[in-house]
Amino acid sequence: NPNPNPYQDQALKIPNVMGYALAFGFFKFINYAMFFWLPFFLSLHFDTQSANVIAALYSVGMMPGGVIVGWVSDLFGGRRACVIGLFMALLAPLLWIFALFADELSPALLLILLSLMGILVGGPNNIITSAVAADLAEHPSIGGNARSLGTVTGIINGSGSITAALGLMLMGPLQEMGGWTAVWYFLIGCVLASIALMASKIVKELTE
Repeated sequence: NPNPNPYQDQALKIPNVMGYALAFGFFKFINYAMFFWLPFFLSLHFDTQSANVIAALYSVGMMPGGVIVGWVSDLFGGRRACVIGLFMALLAPLLWIFALFADELSPALLLILLSLMGILVGGPNNIITSAVAADLAEHPSIGGNARSLGTVTGIINGSGSITAALGLMLMGPLQEMGGWTAVWYFLIGCVLASIALMASKIVKELTE
């Protein structure tokens, strides 16, 4: 059989699949960067126990994030790309606050900001690999074949993991060269890149 997996070829031809895959890679990288590096950053300003407790608020915020994004996107007629883009746009100024004032933020304000960041990152992460993948798998080019759903989800997850891994490799050298300010601005750049990758889908949803 010259093509043992026709669903892979079909899935790659669906509009926006690779855009979503790369965008998810940036989302996943931001999530991993916060999850793995945040306790280390906080330990520079707090004792280890306090740093871990504060960092845990980010993970707690991720729990309702997917529910909120799904509910809001359903509220606006299933415009998931628009909602995801909005959530990521709201994340950028929070990262900017960290870039400018991270060393001066009080523990109470950190708890609030990290909870919000967990919601804003967790929502797009969860919704892209579930509802968005299901939407893409219904594209007419594959005739609504349910078997392609697994392929689409795998492409998005796999590509996202590669992008996230490459980004994490840059975190150490970036922190050593430019300090934490450079790290926060790098994360802002990743947010803007993810929004740009979804721009065509966002415009399409707004003009439909």
